[in-house]
Formats: sequence, structure tokens, C-alpha cells
Amino acid sequence: MAHFAFATLVLGCTTSRAFDRSTEPGGRPLGNTTSRAVILTGDALSADVSLTVLDAIRRAMPQLQVTDWTMNQCPVIVLRGKDSITGNSDPDVYVDGTRTTDTCPLTTIQAIQASRVEVYPQGVTSRAGYPSRGHGLVLVFLRRAGGAGT
Repeated sequence: MAHFAFATLVLGCTTSRAFDRSTEPGGRPLGNTTSRAVILTGDALSADVSLTVLDAIRRAMPQLQVTDWTMNQCPVIVLRGKDSITGNSDPDVYVDGTRTTDTCPLTTIQAIQASRVEVYPQGVTSRAGYPSRGHGLVLVFLRRAGGAGT
């Protein structure tokens, strides 16, 4: 009797739809519009060898605000809006999973060196290992010797 009840319970829990793994870290690669993210791959990164990662992001996101950029200072990047209190409004930048201390890598890495760039203006990603950030997230994944992307 218990076996019959268990079988009925299991059959009652099945669904005809497959489990959606697109939001699960480690599942399929994230799509181009996950969480209002801007995802850059392929031609967006390799079309012009003179572009930096920041240049490629600016092309894809014309609303991006970049100020105070000089050769001696990292650019101030605003994805969501500037803080009303004096402070840093820069997004967190990660290169191959390592958090950088500033936004300078976006200007020093050529876009063609990246296999994928993900910009999360809301500061939230479903990728494991990246904490939420109120000023946004920029994830840069560099090309590997074998050509395998992230």
C-alpha cells in the first residue's frame, strides 16, 4: 500500500516541461539579455582590433556615462546613476573571476582579448561567485589558448 501511495505521489509531481537551466550557474551559457544584462561576444569584441573593452561596452550601451578619464586616472563609470553622497559609483569589475581594484582594466584590455563581456547594470547575476553590487557588475572573460570561450 505504501509503495502505491509513493508511486502516485511521484507521478503527481511530474511535469511535461523540461527544467529550465538557463538561470542556473554552470548550466547553459547565459543568453544575451539575462537580467537586463548586456552580453558582448564575437564581432562586438573582435570587429575592430583598436577597441578596448570599455570602447566595446560604450558601443553597446550609448547611455553609459564615463567621466574623469585621463592617462593617469581610471575612468569613472556610471551604469545606474551617481550617488547623491560623495563616494564611488563605479561598478565592480571582474576579470576571469578576480575582482579588480578599479575600472582601469576596462581601458587596458583590448576587446579582441576577451571572449565574453557581461555588463549587469542592476548589479545582479545568476553566475556563482559574484556578489550583488548596487552600482553594477562588469565581468570580463579572456580568451584562452585553445579558443574555448566562457
